[in-house]
Amino acid sequence: MADKIRQELFVSWSRLKAIVLAHEDTIQKRWKKRTALKRKQVLLEIDPKLPHEHASEISSVIKDEASARQEKRNDFLLPYVNLEDLSINNGTQFLGLLHARALRFPSEFAWFDSNTLGFGVAAGGVERYHGFSCAMVAFGDETTYGRVLEYSERLDESDKDSPDGAMMEFILQESMTFGNGLTVLETQAKLTALLLGVVTTILRDVDLTNLTPAAPLPAPEIPILNTTFQWQSSARLNALRPYSPPPVFNIDDIGILMNSQYEFAVQHLADLRTDPIYLAENLQAYYEHRIETLHGKAPQSLVQGRTVSLMLTDAYAFLAYYHVAKKIIHDFRIVQANFPNGPLRARELTKEYEDALKKLHPILGLLEERVSKAHHQTMCSSPALRSDGSLLRIKNYVLTFTPIGIIIRSTDAAFRQHGFTFASRPDDKLYTFLTFLLQEDETHLWQVGRIFDQLDRLTQDPAAHRRISPLIASILSQWGVINDCKSILASHRPAVNATELLPAGVEQRLQKWKPLIGPVILRIDPDPALAARAFPISNFTYPKGLRDSTWAAKCEDVDAVFAAFWKAADRFLIKRCGNELFALGTQVVGPFIVAPTSWSSLVAPKVPVRTMPKAASLVPFGGAEQGPEVKEEPSAPKAKPKTRGVAAITVESKGNEQATETSLPLHRPQYRLGYTKCSQPYSRQQKTRKSHYNKVL
Repeated sequence: MADKIRQELFVSWSRLKAIVLAHEDTIQKRWKKRTALKRKQVLLEIDPKLPHEHASEISSVIKDEASARQEKRNDFLLPYVNLEDLSINNGTQFLGLLHARALRFPSEFAWFDSNTLGFGVAAGGVERYHGFSCAMVAFGDETTYGRVLEYSERLDESDKDSPDGAMMEFILQESMTFGNGLTVLETQAKLTALLLGVVTTILRDVDLTNLTPAAPLPAPEIPILNTTFQWQSSARLNALRPYSPPPVFNIDDIGILMNSQYEFAVQHLADLRTDPIYLAENLQAYYEHRIETLHGKAPQSLVQGRTVSLMLTDAYAFLAYYHVAKKIIHDFRIVQANFPNGPLRARELTKEYEDALKKLHPILGLLEERVSKAHHQTMCSSPALRSDGSLLRIKNYVLTFTPIGIIIRSTDAAFRQHGFTFASRPDDKLYTFLTFLLQEDETHLWQVGRIFDQLDRLTQDPAAHRRISPLIASILSQWGVINDCKSILASHRPAVNATELLPAGVEQRLQKWKPLIGPVILRIDPDPALAARAFPISNFTYPKGLRDSTWAAKCEDVDAVFAAFWKAADRFLIKRCGNELFALGTQVVGPFIVAPTSWSSLVAPKVPVRTMPKAASLVPFGGAEQGPEVKEEPSAPKAKPKTRGVAAITVESKGNEQATETSLPLHRPQYRLGYTKCSQPYSRQQKTRKSHYNKVL
C-alpha cells in the first residue's frame, strides 16, 4: 500500500514540477487576474468538497459529534486547503503553496505534514493504519522517502554503522511511525493532485506535452497584514506557514527572536528605573491583574506587596533568561562552525554538538513556564476579560480544572479563605481559546499556533479586541516567540531530543548560569516596606498647573519618592535576584540613566511690563492728539526641555487673564528608536515586533 501511494505521488509531483518550471509566470498572471469568486470556481471544479472557510476543522471539533468527524476527514488532512485561504489576498497564498510544493521534493514537508495531522488524529477526525515493529523513512529522494523499515532492518545493509528502523524512529527521528507516514503520503498525494488539476485548468489553451523548463521564479511574497497587538505577528506567521517553504532549523532565526525579546527586556527595565509614569502604569496593570483583587476583603498590604514583588521579579527574570539564551546561541554557533555543511543525516550527532544545542531546551522551558504561570493569573483576573460578568465566587483553596470551569484558589495562608471560578462558556469563543492555554493537555491537542490563529481572528471584532488587556497581549507575545523558537529547534534533523524533565535539565545543562537564573526560580515573600514605597501610585505622577515655584517643588517631590522607591527596591532585588543578576541589571540600564531634572530652572520667569511711548513722540514734528498710555505684555517663551516624566506647564497670559495648560513631553531617551508615548504597559513593543519577523521570513 505504501509503495503504491508513493509511486503515484512521485509521478504526479514530477508532472507538476515540470509544468510549473515551464509556465509559472503565466500561471501567476492568470490566477491574479481572476476575481476571488472565479478562483473559488476553479478550485471547486477540481474538488467540489473543498471546505469553504478558514480552519473548518475547528468547527468540526467544536460543533460536531465525534462520530461525524470521520466524514470530514479531508478537513483534518489538509486544514489549510480551503476556498477562503486559497482565494483571498489576491490569490497569493495559493501561488505560494504551488511554488513551494511543486519545486521542493515532498520529503521536505514530511514532518510539517505529520505535525499538521496531529490535531486530526487526537480529535478523532483521522484514523490511521497500524504497522507493528516498522517505521517509514521521512527524508531523502525517491529511493528512500516513504520506504518501510522493520525495526531490526538497517537503512543501508551494506553499512554496519547505518541505523536500523528503531533508531531511525525513536532517536534520530528520521522515520515516522508507519501509520503517520502512510497518512502523510496520502495527504501529499491529495494535495499534489489538487494543484496539478488547478494548473492544468488555468493552462487549458497551452500545450503541456513538450515542456521546456525556465529559470525558477522567486517565491511569491505573502504580506503579513498590520497588527494591533504584537502577538498577532506570531499568529499570522503561523497561519501563513503552509503556503511557504517548509520550516527548517536555522540558529539565526532563533537568535533574531531571542535578541528582540532581550532588547524589549532591557528597554522595559530601563523605563521602569528612569520613568515614574511608566513605573506607575506597570504597577497599576499588575495590581489590577492580581487574583486577590477579585475579592473585596483581600488585605491591601498583601495585594500591594505581591504586586510590587512580581512586577520587579518578572522584569529581572526575563532579562536573565533572554541574556542566558543569547549566550547559549553564541556558544552553539562556535561549535556549529566546525560543521560547515551541517551534521550528516541519519547519523548520531557528536556529543559536543548535541550538548551545545540541548542547552536551549531548558532555557526555553523556563521561559515558557514563567509565561504560562503569568497567563494563569492575568487571564483569570483581567478586568477587561471579566467585564462581561463571567466571574463566579466559591470557597476553595487551590487551582484546579473542572467540567464547569477553571477554579482559582489561593494557597497562601494569609489569603486562603477565598477562591474563584470562571464558569464554562461555550458560546464565548475568545474565552474558550484563552482557557485552552491554561491547560497543558488542551494546549498540546490544539497546538499554540492554532490557538493563536483563532485568537487573532476573534479579536478582529472590536468588542473582543477590548477584552485583551495590554498585559495579556504582552504575555501572549512572549509565548508566541517562545513557541516559534521551540518549533525551529524541533525541526533539527537528526533530532535533538530533550530527555530530561525541566528541573533536571536546568540543573544539568545550565550550571554555568545558575548564579544568574537560580534566584529568580525560587519563591520569596514580598517586602511590605517596599509596597509602602510603591503605593499610592499617584505619588509618581507629575502635577498639572501653573509652572511656578510650587509646581517645581511638587515635581521634585515626585523625583524624591521615585528615588526612595528604587533605593528600597534595590535592597529587595539584591536579596531576591542575587548579586550577579542585580549587577547585570545595573549594567544594561546604566547607559539610559540621565541627570535629574532641575525643575526650578523650568519655572516660567516673570515677564516685565513695557510702557509704550506716547503717540506724539512717534511723529517727527508732533501735533498729534495725545492718547492714553498703551501697555503691552509679550507672551513668555514656551520651553519644552526633555524631562524624566510628564509634567504640566501653564503659560500665563495677563492680557486675557486666562491660564492655558500644556504638558511636558514624556521623556523617552534616544534608545527608544522612535517609539511614541506609552499609555499602556509594553505597548511600544508593537512597532518593532513585525520587523523581527520580517527578518525571519
